[in-house]
Amino acid sequence: METDEPAEAWLEAANGQDWPLGANCSLGRSPSNTIVLGDRKVSRRHAVIHRQNVNEYWLVDLGSANGSYVNDARVSLPGRLKNGDVMRLGDFSFVFHQTNALEEADTETNSMMSSMTIVEVKGINCWMLLTDIVNSTKLSSEHDPADWALMVGTWAGRCRQIIELHGGVINKYLGDGFLAIWPAKPRQVDHVASALQALFEIQKDVPNFRVAVHKGQVFSGGGRTLGEDSLSGMELVMLFRMEKLTGSLGKRFLCSEPAFEALHERLDLVPAGLREVPDFADDEARAFFQLREEMDD
Repeated sequence: METDEPAEAWLEAANGQDWPLGANCSLGRSPSNTIVLGDRKVSRRHAVIHRQNVNEYWLVDLGSANGSYVNDARVSLPGRLKNGDVMRLGDFSFVFHQTNALEEADTETNSMMSSMTIVEVKGINCWMLLTDIVNSTKLSSEHDPADWALMVGTWAGRCRQIIELHGGVINKYLGDGFLAIWPAKPRQVDHVASALQALFEIQKDVPNFRVAVHKGQVFSGGGRTLGEDSLSGMELVMLFRMEKLTGSLGKRFLCSEPAFEALHERLDLVPAGLREVPDFADDEARAFFQLREEMDD
């Protein structure tokens, strides 16, 4: 990449090569990327660095299979880069340099504030989707480890493609499942419903998996980015308890009342009854909804 003026920000590769950063810099295995990374561990379109405002550079992982890392922490949602950050994609590492970075006071508070992502400043109203492979422990013991890893990896890749195609992002992989989110924007329910319908189709294949969907507010965990283990809040706790309830009821899908209110015109859902949420702080029974085709005889 060529420029007539000294770059205000650039990436320094491990071999000493510098890559000046413009408004957008894509990284991945495909030859169409700004920085082409010839490594099978790198996705074809792995990540992009986007310049925002005057001197803010944000790393956006594009749902890569093996993730993007900043200072050894995996990131799944956009995170602002700071001068000196070490970024790793597959076996490639880069140091982010910025000459016009704002001077920061040497205090813990200012350091935290300067590196916060947008969503850390406030809570996010979002859609949350959680999956879990049914009987994964038993299944893994019945397969050769390499075959099982390939099966799960192929399944996760298919799910990731569905989530990304319909505007969502996988926030965290759980070994035998994943957490995906969508910001609760206008008309986002159409994307969520389409993603669910596509997931229902591959539920007919191996491995069998459950899906739980909820809608509510979550918060960042106080780190620099919204990568793994960075979202928190009681609504997220509710989602994980819902997934356990889905399993105990023997269902392949369950959604909460807030999710039902938006989804019922797009999916054929019926009440699954009032249920107490296992281990949840509130003892009040909650209303849940299932697919009509899963109704008990």
